[in-house]
Amino acid sequence: FILKMKGSPLTLDELIAIGAENRNGHGKANAIIGSSIAAVSLISSSTLVWMIKRSRSSFTTTYNRILLGMAISDILFSLALANFNFTAPRDDSYYVWNASGNQVTCSVQGFTYILGACSGGLYSCSLNLLSLAIVKYNKPDGYIRSKVEPFLHGVPIAYALIYSTTLLAKRNFNDNGGGNCYAPVYNPPHCIGYEDGETREGFDIPCGRGHDGAVVFYYLTG
Repeated sequence: FILKMKGSPLTLDELIAIGAENRNGHGKANAIIGSSIAAVSLISSSTLVWMIKRSRSSFTTTYNRILLGMAISDILFSLALANFNFTAPRDDSYYVWNASGNQVTCSVQGFTYILGACSGGLYSCSLNLLSLAIVKYNKPDGYIRSKVEPFLHGVPIAYALIYSTTLLAKRNFNDNGGGNCYAPVYNPPHCIGYEDGETREGFDIPCGRGHDGAVVFYYLTG
């Protein structure tokens, strides 16, 4: 759905006919199953934060603070996905089940998704580096706390914020065709026959939104 196709514009009836199977079939099932799994993950990570807080060492150790960062990252990531497509723009409601939002809700969902995904992956690396410092190099707690830990938090947080903010500024948070907003360029079926920057009558979001900044998305994702 997000690939731009060439041809004459489709009528609204044709768009509805094209999107009906996806909206009421696989699209609906994927949204319900995916959001339900994300909700379970959200509860699990929240429980982990509560368990760490209630533990004897609480947040006083580097290890627990790294776990806290991972848990918060997963909470953000899961929160972005546990929306049952509610944040997807209404422009796409003819082929996205339960799309009830607008571009603002889509951008918020995309920002939270990327923020959680990037920081979570890098916090996992931080946990591995912490283990390396302790097991292989036998670094004491004081050294790790003052010399190593700031980078174990700083890199994931800084990179995730910079990445998410850059994509937001470049308008690269758009519906991917399945109700989640992380596609770099917005080219749904109703944009067939329309140039980038044009907004079809009856719709609010311009076709090709994010096209100028798409190179940033592809560069940062490798």
